[in-house]
Amino acid sequence: MLSRRNGYILGALLLIIIGFALLKPPTPHIAIAAEDIIDLGGYTITNTILSAWVVIALITIAVLFLYRRLRNVEEAMVPRGFQNLIEGFLEFFNSIVVLVAGEKNGRRFFPVVASIFLFLLISNWFGLFPWNNIIGVTEDERAVYLENLEDDAEGVVDDLAAGDDLVAVTAVNDAFARFYTAAIPVEAGDQAEADDRIEALLAGEVTASDARVRAEFAQNPIPADTAPAGLPHEIEERLADAGVPEAEIEQAIVFNLPLPLAEVDESEIKATVISSGGVNIVPLRADTFEFDPYDEEIVTGLAADGGFQNARIFDPGDDADEKNGPPTAAELRVPVTVNTAHWAIVLKRQAEGLEPNQGIGLVFPFFRSVATDINLPLAIALWSFIFVQIWGIQTLGFGSNFGKFVGVGKASVVKGPIGIMVGLLEIISEVARIVSFTFRLFGNIFAGEILLFMAAFLVPFMVATVFYGLELFVGFIQAFVFAMLTLVFAVTAVSHGEHEEEEHEGETAAH
Repeated sequence: MLSRRNGYILGALLLIIIGFALLKPPTPHIAIAAEDIIDLGGYTITNTILSAWVVIALITIAVLFLYRRLRNVEEAMVPRGFQNLIEGFLEFFNSIVVLVAGEKNGRRFFPVVASIFLFLLISNWFGLFPWNNIIGVTEDERAVYLENLEDDAEGVVDDLAAGDDLVAVTAVNDAFARFYTAAIPVEAGDQAEADDRIEALLAGEVTASDARVRAEFAQNPIPADTAPAGLPHEIEERLADAGVPEAEIEQAIVFNLPLPLAEVDESEIKATVISSGGVNIVPLRADTFEFDPYDEEIVTGLAADGGFQNARIFDPGDDADEKNGPPTAAELRVPVTVNTAHWAIVLKRQAEGLEPNQGIGLVFPFFRSVATDINLPLAIALWSFIFVQIWGIQTLGFGSNFGKFVGVGKASVVKGPIGIMVGLLEIISEVARIVSFTFRLFGNIFAGEILLFMAAFLVPFMVATVFYGLELFVGFIQAFVFAMLTLVFAVTAVSHGEHEEEEHEGETAAH
């Protein structure tokens, strides 16, 4: 019979095995910047802003609940439950503030210091709830990849017009004479239409417009001695002669121009296979879709009418077999363009047996730990600095408070040229405080989120559970440190003035 200890160990091992077999999530997507969720007429709401609003709403609800209870004096005099918890916390925290700052300053500093602590504590702990980084809107990585490729192609066209020798004339003639097609939509909302067009294209269908362009370049190729700056104009002329509408010529060039690898910023698409569109949950088990058109080329045969037949993906890195051998004498390697990269993604999807409603993308979560957006730690650090200066002005006066930064006035440690240098050091010190506040909070919370990501990815269930306990402690400590440092800097800002007042009172008494 198993002992209790061995039973716990066996249960933990079973959970780990189940996690690996059934529940292991896809490779986590780690981004420093907060992800965009909603665009409201130019104002973008990110997932960290949304989380901050929820935290503020929770605090507001708690305050309203307490206010409603405190209106009844008889009930308020006998605290219980939630009221008892809040009153106990406020008394404890107030005693700490008074201990550090004294009775008089403690009453001044407490509202700000306690607000910073409470907001950061709830924000940090809110980021540990299971709906964070799980439920969100889907970004179709196929669309993002193709739109980036389109931007790269536009850059190549501009560089050619500027005289850069990027694409061989023979490669341009070959691409337009054999593989030209009208621009295939790359936007996320048009991908169903794009899939239909690509399937028809790879089934051998040739439109009359595509056939005219191919024939024009086959019969009237661009001269081999054409300068790079003249290439876009030569292509434009032949497209116009083939009957391509003027409004479509520029896009036709961009989508069909061969792209040199050196001019493509990100050639690889790598994302999770998910349900496309709308709101999604990060899949518990998910395959990763990977594709690089410079490693996995399209190989196709050409029919007599110019249509494509038996198109396939050829990956030179794989072992050659009947389906993945090098091109035969009757086959051609397709150049990499925006259009053909789109064809290749569809071919790769078909080869991997993906369903039509399965997309290639990432889930951008609705909720994410607030402090992982560096803007929030910076904003609170700036408010901390502002309040410290306000308290300093109230105690010392405007001139004395800022006199320490310029080497003049009562608050100056040293006056004259040396005082100016000391003032410069004081300025650097104040800026360093803001930077230190910001990156201490951001770094610890962001690192904790990555730790939870990787723990859940590497060993589902057990290891992540242990680290959740650690992150509860870290979330508390970071909120407490931020609040206490604000309190210490506030005490430092007003202590010199109080010392002067005590000296003045002592001198008056002596006289």
